[in-house]
Amino acid sequence: MWSWAAGAVRRKLLLLAVATTFTALVIASVALVVYDVRAYQHVWVADLQTQADILGQASAPALAFDDPKAASENLALLKARPSILAAAIYTARGARFASYVRDEAAATAFPAIPDPDGYRIEGGELVVSKRIVDRNEILGTVYLRARYQLVNRVLNYLGILAVVMVVSMVAALALSSRLNAQITRPIVEVSDVARRVMEQRDFSLRATRTTEDEIGYLVDAFNAMLAEIGLRAETLESSNRRLEHEMSERHEAQHALHVSELRNRTLVSAITSVVWTTDGSGRMTEEQPSWQAYTGQESARCFGLGWRNAFEPRDRDALEAAWVGAGDTPGLFQLELRLWHAATHSYRYVSLRAVPIVEASGKVHEWIGTVSDIHDQRTAEDALRKLNAELERRVAERTAELEATNKDLEGFSYSVSHDLRAPVRVVAGFAKLLGRQHADQLDAEARQKVEVIQNETVRMGVLIDDLLMFARLGRQAIRAVELDMSAMARAVFDRLNSQNGGNPVQFHLGALPPAVGDRVLLEQVWTNFLSNALKFSSKRERPVITIDAISDASEYIYFVRDNGAGFDPRYQSKLFGVFQRLHGTSEFPGNGVGLALVHRIVTRHGGRVWADSKVDHGATFYFSLPREPAGGDTRET
Repeated sequence: MWSWAAGAVRRKLLLLAVATTFTALVIASVALVVYDVRAYQHVWVADLQTQADILGQASAPALAFDDPKAASENLALLKARPSILAAAIYTARGARFASYVRDEAAATAFPAIPDPDGYRIEGGELVVSKRIVDRNEILGTVYLRARYQLVNRVLNYLGILAVVMVVSMVAALALSSRLNAQITRPIVEVSDVARRVMEQRDFSLRATRTTEDEIGYLVDAFNAMLAEIGLRAETLESSNRRLEHEMSERHEAQHALHVSELRNRTLVSAITSVVWTTDGSGRMTEEQPSWQAYTGQESARCFGLGWRNAFEPRDRDALEAAWVGAGDTPGLFQLELRLWHAATHSYRYVSLRAVPIVEASGKVHEWIGTVSDIHDQRTAEDALRKLNAELERRVAERTAELEATNKDLEGFSYSVSHDLRAPVRVVAGFAKLLGRQHADQLDAEARQKVEVIQNETVRMGVLIDDLLMFARLGRQAIRAVELDMSAMARAVFDRLNSQNGGNPVQFHLGALPPAVGDRVLLEQVWTNFLSNALKFSSKRERPVITIDAISDASEYIYFVRDNGAGFDPRYQSKLFGVFQRLHGTSEFPGNGVGLALVHRIVTRHGGRVWADSKVDHGATFYFSLPREPAGGDTRET
């Protein structure tokens, strides 16, 4: 195998031509195969769908008049198509009405129920399903299964392409070999001259021009480059001698510059506000303008160790001890203490910082330091600590008050429950006795009134239960677990539908993403939404209820849609309030608490609730739950 890195130019060009030809042939072959596969599949699917449509139109009367024999005769005509293995016609209910098989092996391949409109490929077979529609009514489905000989077609196609590629490669190799020798000969000569120049360091060598094309111009340019390089080599040697002398002088200047740069960098790293310097023993020996402006000290008073007298007397011992420690182990010196401030005539808290300049022997040559005023910061921190302590005390008091209030509300709820239930039970009991023991003494109107009293006492009991549930919901802790929303919605619908005595409901359940929340509370949400959907669509001849979900980056949105009575969108804001009803109890029973419960449950889970509807056009109720629950409202309140 030829090496691309070490092979001759001729071999590289030859390999490049062959590789380019091969790549172009492969790309063209792949494109042809892909196009043929797509075209074959499209033609074959269109053919079977057309055949299925013809069979459906021909068999529509047979389905309409329940004549399986006529449908079977239509299917028997498929014997003229050897590639079709099996066919069947299904009724609108999914039952197989008539069938056709070319051999016994295909007899067991019919599906139990027909697929929706479309096609699929199974192994070496193509399956097509086509609905039979007559006057916008679905009468049944045509099922066709045929051989799909795509693999044999592709193999034959690949064989032809392989022969074409071999012949093309041989022709390309022969043509490239002939042209390659003519192109590479001048390049090889230039390469040989370049190699000898590098080995002998002789820039007087020249290559010979043999062609009048671009390669000839390359040879002339190469010879000119050699002449220029030879001239520059002589100039470079002369320049090197001058540079050696200049480098010795520059080295001395760089040493002095390095010392100065080190001192300046140390000074810059310490600068914050007031800048001061001392010698290695901590004595001020120079004028300190910024220090004198801050402290008001005169030059004579701050020279030597006098600058320490500007600090608060009670802090001087700490300064002396810290300075002694810094002299023993030179490094960053930092201390917070109080310094006299001439402008305010008071001692203010400052941050004293200093860094040493250490000689090569390890001795401190100089201290460079800064003073930063932090008095206002310290005062603010003290005030903030006091404020935090006061807030903690107030929070504790408020928490105690809320706990006491919650206990009072809980007692009030139980008291209200008992006080309301007792008279309701009495009224219900007497009404029942009145209807049972004195029925013969009551006329029809009186018996109807007694029945109304009994029904309203039952409704009052349900209302009390709902109000208690609504009141307790604010105190109930959320026990968050991962929930299968599809299974939960299905279970709630099955339970409610089993109690439904109206028309059969057409129920559609989409793929619902899982959620995290309280199982009991979210099951109550599904119960209230689905019970409303069943109730308000009960007067439809064909009630339809759909459950599905929408997902975005931050939340899952679930919805329940029905084709019931709907509501006026102008009153949408009243839906989720307590005792807010948009329909009369005589038309649709209820107490106006269910949607308020839903709103409180979903809100406590960090979600939203809303609805969309038009009168007599059904309604859609939405609620959302966050993808990642914050876990906020999980305690009793």
